[in-house]
Formats: sequence, C-alpha cells, structure tokens
Amino acid sequence: MYWLDGPREPAAKSRAMAFDLTDAEMATAAAACRALAFQEELRAKSVENPSLRGPVENSAQRYAALAVKFEAERKRRDR
Repeated sequence: MYWLDGPREPAAKSRAMAFDLTDAEMATAAAACRALAFQEELRAKSVENPSLRGPVENSAQRYAALAVKFEAERKRRDR
C-alpha cells in the first residue's frame, strides 16, 4: 500500500465524532456557517472563470448545509 492511498477501510465505515456542544455553541456555529456561506457566495460571484467558480459555489453550499444541520440539532435538543 502506498502512503497516499489513505486508510484501508472505506470512509462509509468511519464513525462520526460526537460533539458535546451547548445550545449557545451550536447557535454560534450555525451563525458562523451562515456567514461563511454568504462570504463564499459573494466570492463566487466575483470569480469570472466558471471552472474556478464551481468549487467556491460548492463550498458555499456545504457551509449552508452545515448551518442547517446545526440548527436542526438545536431544534431537536429543545424538545
């Protein structure tokens, strides 16, 4: 096995790390992700080359999706 090949077990088998965040920390993380998504959207609009714009737009979408996950977890814990 070559060292750049990565771990032998597939990523699907990897376990998600559990975070023990307070409600305020999750709210802060969600707000930070929203801010990053907004900044990346602005940056994507300023990029003229479509092949360079795609990865920036994808980053913005990932940050927005992460914010949604933090917000959903906050709502789930409030029940």
